[in-house]
Amino acid sequence: MGSDARRPARAPDKIDQAIIDALAQDARIGVSELAEMVNISRATAYNRIKRLTDEGVIRGYSAVVDHARMGLGITALILISGSQPDWRANREIISSYPEVEYCWYVAGSADIVLLVRLANTDQLRDLILTRLQSLPGVNSTQTLTVIDEVVHRTVVRPPQDC
Repeated sequence: MGSDARRPARAPDKIDQAIIDALAQDARIGVSELAEMVNISRATAYNRIKRLTDEGVIRGYSAVVDHARMGLGITALILISGSQPDWRANREIISSYPEVEYCWYVAGSADIVLLVRLANTDQLRDLILTRLQSLPGVNSTQTLTVIDEVVHRTVVRPPQDC
């Protein structure tokens, strides 16, 4: 994403937030049903969804899946520390790994944080010891295995008192 995509759009008003919340609950909702739910016209709902999409607030639609039921019972966070000159090449390589759900470049004690989902510990071992630790510039990895997913929100809202 370029810097323009990271620039904040105008803050969503109550109607925008209601639309976002409804779509987060059910992205398959029809525009007419959404308009009725939010108490606006169908044309207004359509225009607001288009604006939110054009501004990059809504980036797409997807299904929320139960990874364990898909055979991906291992969830882990992998913290990678390494040298900075190799970040561009590693970005492309890591992006190609199908088990990586999220990849963040971070500031702090690690340089990269991955959220991965795998079927078993053999696959986790292969990912860490064979593929990640052989990447250019990777000095070390630390693995945090998730034992319970407590919160998974598709939309995060600021606290109401802010």
